[in-house]
Amino acid sequence: MPPFGKVLVSNRGEIAVSVMKRIKEMGMKAVAVYSEADKYALHVKYADEAYYIGPAPSIESYLNIERIIDAAEKAHADAVHPGYGFLSERADFAEAVEKAGMTFIGPSSEVMNRVKSKLDGKRIAKEAGTPIAPGSDGPVGSLDEALKLAEKIGYPVMVKAAYGGGGIGITRADNPDQLMDIWSRNQRLAKEAFGRPDLYIEKAAVRPRHIETQLIGDKYGTYVVAFERECTIQRRNQKLIEEAPSPALTWEKREEFIDASVKFGKKIGYFALGTMEFAYSDTTKDLYFLELNKRLQVEHGITELVTGIDLVKLQIRLVAGEHMPFTQEELRKRLRGHAIEYRINAEDPLNNFTGSSGFITYYKEPSGPGVRLDTGIMEGSYVPPFYDSLVAKLMVYGENRARAIEVGRRALRDLQIGGVKTTIPLYKLIMDDEDYQNGNFTTAYIADKSEMFIKKLREKEMLKTALAASVYNRGLLRGSSGNNVQAQDNGKPRSAWKTYGVQAQASARVMW
Repeated sequence: MPPFGKVLVSNRGEIAVSVMKRIKEMGMKAVAVYSEADKYALHVKYADEAYYIGPAPSIESYLNIERIIDAAEKAHADAVHPGYGFLSERADFAEAVEKAGMTFIGPSSEVMNRVKSKLDGKRIAKEAGTPIAPGSDGPVGSLDEALKLAEKIGYPVMVKAAYGGGGIGITRADNPDQLMDIWSRNQRLAKEAFGRPDLYIEKAAVRPRHIETQLIGDKYGTYVVAFERECTIQRRNQKLIEEAPSPALTWEKREEFIDASVKFGKKIGYFALGTMEFAYSDTTKDLYFLELNKRLQVEHGITELVTGIDLVKLQIRLVAGEHMPFTQEELRKRLRGHAIEYRINAEDPLNNFTGSSGFITYYKEPSGPGVRLDTGIMEGSYVPPFYDSLVAKLMVYGENRARAIEVGRRALRDLQIGGVKTTIPLYKLIMDDEDYQNGNFTTAYIADKSEMFIKKLREKEMLKTALAASVYNRGLLRGSSGNNVQAQDNGKPRSAWKTYGVQAQASARVMW
């Protein structure tokens, strides 16, 4: 019997579509909400019902608790799934859902309130015996205090916003001059993004990797960890490529991550899905707790690929009160192969990753063994400028990491999106990079190689333009001789190579 009759998904894009697919598979009805900018979006078309919640700006729609609760009540929903981002980690939203007599698919508002900020997380981790980086126990009151603390724990240090997430307000300082330079800026960013300027300082890991664990708990105190995800390939603290498991961990070190995560979950009585984020140093072998994400994670799909567990369905069943269906030892036997996720963002890597909005003029999905695509777009979709730039998540699987990279190369070539710029060209270069192939990278990987990547991207762009122009002009010359551009050569079909050149130059349908 389905856990609920009808579930409203208070989100948009690929995660809304992905969650609704699981809801329908479980025999429940899926309800969507949408803003003015999303009235023709894929998640709206896919839902059984859809309700308008306001103008395009998220503060008036996807962040408006009152309007979402009103839509859920109109739909007679039994539960609300928040996806990730927007209101997914807001205790006041979970509380509003609960007060309206519905189930919030995530930890309860009571549990959320136990970890309101990253500093709460650090305090709890310290009490639970989960390793943390040396640093401030609370917000640092002034720049002078920050300079004294940084001198005490030693540079480099990380300056972080105490509230919020998404990599905003996080900056590394390697010396006092850098710390003085970034302090006021980070306070301003924190205030603008999260409403509070509070900052704290902690020791930076040496040559850090960003590794997270998938914590799972039921309402009866049973915990397992569905192992780890490597999230080190990122740009300005925004993840780009993730993989599972991490190529940096031995089984012995993996057990340390699992133990640290379970201790934290037990300390606060956490249940449902949660993600424990850590900084890990290949050099010193130190691991430091960073924060707890109290929601379904963007990159949950690669954990599903290597464990065979549908995390969204499990999340729904655990919140509905079911018991944990497996032990840690049983879960260990399920881990197999390797998976990689590419966040397909509508951004221009050649223009400092500026967001790219517009209509999708051409769209072709990859297929074949080992390929999964979670998407919120189709041909004709509009990518609005108001929200996060993530439009799809391409995931690939192989029996080992080398095979997963091979599948990734093919899938990236086959995934074709026209009308907006995307991060696909950058990912193709990364897959061919020797350091990535050998697992030799830190969180500075993109920054360190940006000049090389930009040079190669520009060369490819110039080559495409020159080739397309050459082929197209040849077609025009043939047309002036009385032959139609679409005609056949000597009775034989025109080659795909020539046809592509004409299409690439003549329309917005450019497959890059």
